[in-house]
Amino acid sequence: MAAQGIVATQAAGSGSTIYALNESNGAIAWMQNVDAGGFGTVALSVDGVYESQPCQTFDFALPTGLPVWQQNTGCDGGGGATPVVANGSVYSPIDTPPYDGTLYAAETGVVQGTFAADVAPAVTATAAYMLQSQTLRSIAVGNNQVNWRFAGDGALVTSPIVVDDYVFVGSSSGNLYALDATTGAQVWTKNLGAAIPASPGYAPQLPYSGLAAGDGLLVVPNGTRVTAFLLSASP
Repeated sequence: MAAQGIVATQAAGSGSTIYALNESNGAIAWMQNVDAGGFGTVALSVDGVYESQPCQTFDFALPTGLPVWQQNTGCDGGGGATPVVANGSVYSPIDTPPYDGTLYAAETGVVQGTFAADVAPAVTATAAYMLQSQTLRSIAVGNNQVNWRFAGDGALVTSPIVVDDYVFVGSSSGNLYALDATTGAQVWTKNLGAAIPASPGYAPQLPYSGLAAGDGLLVVPNGTRVTAFLLSASP
């Protein structure tokens, strides 16, 4: 993960260590050790580095690595997963598999609620898109109401990804779906000829995989290949 000229990652062992590297030259800017192992990596905002592990969530200042806040719900153990930070909130998968967790205010660590998902959600200013039991749900950020549900072929397995006004999600049968982010209506679907691997959930094992987008491309792993789609205003 990168922000403000810093690349941050996490290494796990008997505990775990967060490394912040200078984006331009790879020099270590700072390191922080935490007492339990984490199986995911960190999430970044413009001013914070967030790490999740069983029952604990940490926030470190992005430029310095100094602790900002820590939440501990009173248990211990290994595992964990990668949190998601958006709209001033941290979705921290600290409870039990597959990815369930607690929502914290990113600046203060104040508890804002809970959430349930199988893999990491995609979050916009208005909605959180969460996959649970192979069904994708759009949940309103303001009131947690379900806007729509989409089951596709019944085998959805990837974390969703949002690009502009569209949500993309893949299935283990090889189907890739493009949905209208507001309504959940299917815009198009394409079978890639091989299974799209499931995204990592709680306590994932390497290798990680998932959908990605950038520079006008949507990139999808499938089987032993990677397929890139050129996106437009109407993908």
